[in-house]
Amino acid sequence: MKNILLKQRTPSIAEYIQLRTSIGWKILPEDKIKAGLEHSTYCICAEDNGKIVGFGRIVGDGATVFYIQDIMVMPSYQKHKIGTRIMENIMEYMKEHSTQGAIIGLIAISELDGFYQKFGFAYNEHNRFYRYN
Repeated sequence: MKNILLKQRTPSIAEYIQLRTSIGWKILPEDKIKAGLEHSTYCICAEDNGKIVGFGRIVGDGATVFYIQDIMVMPSYQKHKIGTRIMENIMEYMKEHSTQGAIIGLIAISELDGFYQKFGFAYNEHNRFYRYN
């Protein structure tokens, strides 16, 4: 896994769908994926010899609100610290572009609590996230 390079770029729609499919996430309409990716604040791709194997992005207003979204690593590449490298890159971006007091958040399954704690995130039951169904 030494050939994994991180590149600041937006993945193609096909790459994004491939990653989501590989980890079992729902596939959204391509026009919505395109719009979502184009409006991202920041994107980082992990590549193995030019093939995308991981991805992460930030959405928000780019100044006071940042939401970490779509941290994905293909199953055959998991457990090799690629997700860690993606998050380290994202956190470096945050340090450079956010201001003190900015809202920085994410939503994750409870099994990933320890992973995100390493980056300073903590679940706060008093500030629950409400999702429209």
